[in-house]
Amino acid sequence: MARIASLSANNELVRLMLLTQSRVQEAQVQVSTEQKSQDYLGIARDSERLVDLELRKSLLQRFVDTNDLADARLSATEANLAGIKNTIRTFREDLFLYEAGSLDDQGRVADVQEAAFRALKDIESFLNADVFGEFVFGGGRTDRKPVDLDLTTLTAFQAKYDGSVITYPTRRDNHIQYRLTATAGLPTNPTGAGFTTLTFAGGAGGTITAANAGAFANIPVGDTIEIAGSASNNQTFTVAANTGTVITVAATETVTAEAATAAPTIAANTRYYSGDELGRTHRSEATRNFDVNVTGIDPAFEKAIRAMGHIAQGAFGTAGGLDQVANQGRVVESLFLINSALDPPPTQGTAPFGTELTGNMEDILQDIAFDRVLMNDTISRQKELIAFIDERIIAAENIDPTEAVTRLLDQQRNLEASFQSLARIRSLSLSDFLR
Repeated sequence: MARIASLSANNELVRLMLLTQSRVQEAQVQVSTEQKSQDYLGIARDSERLVDLELRKSLLQRFVDTNDLADARLSATEANLAGIKNTIRTFREDLFLYEAGSLDDQGRVADVQEAAFRALKDIESFLNADVFGEFVFGGGRTDRKPVDLDLTTLTAFQAKYDGSVITYPTRRDNHIQYRLTATAGLPTNPTGAGFTTLTFAGGAGGTITAANAGAFANIPVGDTIEIAGSASNNQTFTVAANTGTVITVAATETVTAEAATAAPTIAANTRYYSGDELGRTHRSEATRNFDVNVTGIDPAFEKAIRAMGHIAQGAFGTAGGLDQVANQGRVVESLFLINSALDPPPTQGTAPFGTELTGNMEDILQDIAFDRVLMNDTISRQKELIAFIDERIIAAENIDPTEAVTRLLDQQRNLEASFQSLARIRSLSLSDFLR
């Protein structure tokens, strides 16, 4: 046999050469991807720390994404609040102008009532703003419009609230939901007591009569009333007519005759707000939440709406009209409500309709502005932390490019030397040495 290399020696040389070739390929992948390994097995000692860093980064990125959406909602809320504030200020200027001139001039009365009705429609539009399909002033109920002031035309509004028999609610409680008992209304407006006793006249389209005259003066035609605690009429009725003392129900509804009784409670569906009073809680990071509690029922909005409705009610020349001397005090009353809705409680003056809640536009805007600052600071801090974690991940995953290229060149030279050595050894023969 002339060849020097044996089969076992040849196999060993091939094995070593293939190992060198494998190291070259590994170095090529590292140089092209700039990563130490394409799986966690290749960096076993650092894999636990790397997985932890990647999970932290993923969590932070989700917080950044949700915080960006929350900030967009806050931004839209802030813009709508600015619109509401501007609407209220404009209406206050209109009231000042009206107060400074003749209070029984038909043109001037028409102008200020049109301004009040227009402001009501604007506020309704702002409070029904939605962002990404969610109504921002509906509290926890975000899937439907939270505010319905039942506005079509000023004439229709004045037909519903004539300012004499049926007056626009002047206190928060019966603006939100009017409720009467035998001894008191909530609040006692327009009378100082409840209905005292009720008499039910039986039959389809029957009547409900209060012993205390004017006890029903805040329940407009078209609304519904729910009676509880009576002997035979615990149900819901639609108000077809109302004299302020006598309610006539719809012709399709039947009242059961009942003698005078002081037991029932009457709750009228007069509320303009259909959202809820739950605030929305947003988790901005793992250990911090903040609440957004601005809803369409906030005292700032409610006082402004009540002031505008107080001015808009009652047609000119009628008993409930703003031009009547008995009703001209509505201007001062509405101005108090408007000022209270815009700014912190005044130090002078008496609230015309009893103690009011202190909520105002100035405080709401400050709270929203603070929330936006908090949100932006949180997002910035989270992005900085993501960048820091990225650096740690890069340090764990990536190679030193200079070192990797040097190692690749070394392995390439080794592989070339291995091929040359194998070729040389395989070419050796005993005949070359026996001459």
